[in-house]
Amino acid sequence: MTSNVIAIRPNKKNREHSEIQAANRHEVRKLAAALVLALNVAPGKALVMSLGEGHEATNFEAVESWVAEALVREQLPPGQVALGTLLPALEARLHTISEAAPQL
Repeated sequence: MTSNVIAIRPNKKNREHSEIQAANRHEVRKLAAALVLALNVAPGKALVMSLGEGHEATNFEAVESWVAEALVREQLPPGQVALGTLLPALEARLHTISEAAPQL
């Protein structure tokens, strides 16, 4: 029995794109960790619905999603330079969330 499946070589561009995305994910995680530490974001999942996209399981993941979205929205490259813009923006967002739901 012979197969009619045609082997397709991986697209180099897609592989490079996924490597870039992996590097960006690493940078986003580092930024999120710095923001969580700087703003003393508590562990838990209280921020998932108000800060994240809703699929996150923890406050850290919600901050990570917020960072990724903010980098795209503000057209910032991931890295330490973005921290100066993201820190006050997240602080303001958390303040707004805490005013809307003081029990968080």
